[in-house]
Amino acid sequence: MYVQHNGVAMGAPLAPVIADIFMTHLETILMDKLTQLSVCEWYRYVDDTFVLLNKDTNVDNILSVLNDFHSSIQFTRKIEDSDKLEFLDVQVIRSLEKQCFETTIYRKPTFTGLLTNWNSYVPIHYKKAGIVSMINCALNICSTYKLLEDEFNEIRRFGLDNDYPLSFINTMIGIKLSHHRNKINKKLEQPIIENDKKKMYVEIPFISSSSSTLQNKIKHLTNKLRPDLDIQFFFKPPPPVQVHFQTKDPIAKHMQSNVVYYIKCNDCEHSYIGKTEHQCVRRHYEHGAPTTPYQQQQQQQLCSNTSDDPKDPSELRRSSRIKNKLAAAKTTSTTAITMASINDNSNDKKIDSDKFLNT
Repeated sequence: MYVQHNGVAMGAPLAPVIADIFMTHLETILMDKLTQLSVCEWYRYVDDTFVLLNKDTNVDNILSVLNDFHSSIQFTRKIEDSDKLEFLDVQVIRSLEKQCFETTIYRKPTFTGLLTNWNSYVPIHYKKAGIVSMINCALNICSTYKLLEDEFNEIRRFGLDNDYPLSFINTMIGIKLSHHRNKINKKLEQPIIENDKKKMYVEIPFISSSSSTLQNKIKHLTNKLRPDLDIQFFFKPPPPVQVHFQTKDPIAKHMQSNVVYYIKCNDCEHSYIGKTEHQCVRRHYEHGAPTTPYQQQQQQQLCSNTSDDPKDPSELRRSSRIKNKLAAAKTTSTTAITMASINDNSNDKKIDSDKFLNT
């Protein structure tokens, strides 16, 4: 267990809010000084900043001022290279001819272009989402038609690499372009009327075209019988093949740790319930349990899985790593018993060893 001394946990919902508050405080304190150091423009998204400086400005002086503000936050820098500078998923290009900045999509070198394959057995909505999301980013970020065309060609290339039909990609591009154009040209002459329909979400298992047929039938019945409902459907894909196979060898109950155990006395009606972070067998030894049942059970497990015959099904379900672990646990447990001097036969009589093995 670790104590959080500074900041918040990674991925916590509160983290962006705290970061924005901290950066706002930093800007309030340092902005006047940064302006004196020839900072012309300062744009920020959470803790990433895009800064415009005069040509003769010393960047190291600005970086030093920022890093001296607080020891918990240290800035890094990236300077324009070949009239290009990346900021988040946007590449800003300095156009010397037009005397302006142009923007296009930026992808990190680690980007692989991997999408949900067209031949995957998943709902068509999943496949559409992978293409549509890239088209929306291109429409929102690319500042010129030439850059937008280049990005559409990249999207076509990614789709073809993942076995998407070219006609499907072009159809999605055409639909989103039409929507984007209508959104820009549309003039709101009437106030927007809120939808008073009650939303209801329905999960449908994905079974090829049968799922879409069932969805259409439910919509048809709902429009007739309950026009006040707005049903939102989502498909649940089938589980992967991996869930049908056991990827790890099972651990015997007495070898498990972080457990709650139950002990019943053979000589009276009393019982005991406890919990331990150690292996259950080790805790039972500390209570005075006999070692013989455990040693016999471990020996049987080891002997039953030592066959070198590749046709032996038990050998296929047991790895040498687990065998070594059981053997090491046996040796460790025996040594612990010797050091603790738990050899009292009177204690053995009061402990039901069968209860331990069935815990």
